Amino acid sequence: MLSSVRDNMRILHPLPRLQEIATDVDDTPYASYFKQAENGMYVRMAIISYLLGKR
Repeated sequence: MLSSVRDNMRILHPLPRLQEIATDVDDTPYASYFKQAENGMYVRMAIISYLLGKR
């Protein structure tokens, strides 16, 4: 299914992944959902720090 996509395409997903995306996609360069989840964690940490007064 991904054989004819553009080189710069990215697949995003908020996770947890159930049956929406096949696990085969994890090994392709298009899978960006793990990086997306990691970045979301850092954003949440920054928001919590800000709310607690740590600037």
